[in-house]
Amino acid sequence: MEIEITQYAQGDTAVSYDEGKKCYSEIKKCLNNNERIILNFKNVNYVITAFLNPIIGDLIMENGENVMNRIEIENANKDILNKIKIVKDGALLKRNDLDEE
Repeated sequence: MEIEITQYAQGDTAVSYDEGKKCYSEIKKCLNNNERIILNFKNVNYVITAFLNPIIGDLIMENGENVMNRIEIENANKDILNKIKIVKDGALLKRNDLDEE
């Protein structure tokens, strides 16, 4: 299943946490159906971590880092890839902290 991030963006910018939550809901449906997911960032030039937190961070918090093996990122520029890494790394740290408690 391919998810076009532009559906959740304002023009070429994805900055809304609420829109990120909507995208997250779509991803969860696909995961529940055992589908591979392509997050297509075509025509998106800028994202903020608030948008990525539900899409990447919440997924990892709920499902573990292996969930990312089922998600492919396409057409993301270097800045977006860096922000995805920041959110992913932050979620992994939080998850490890929870596991230790």
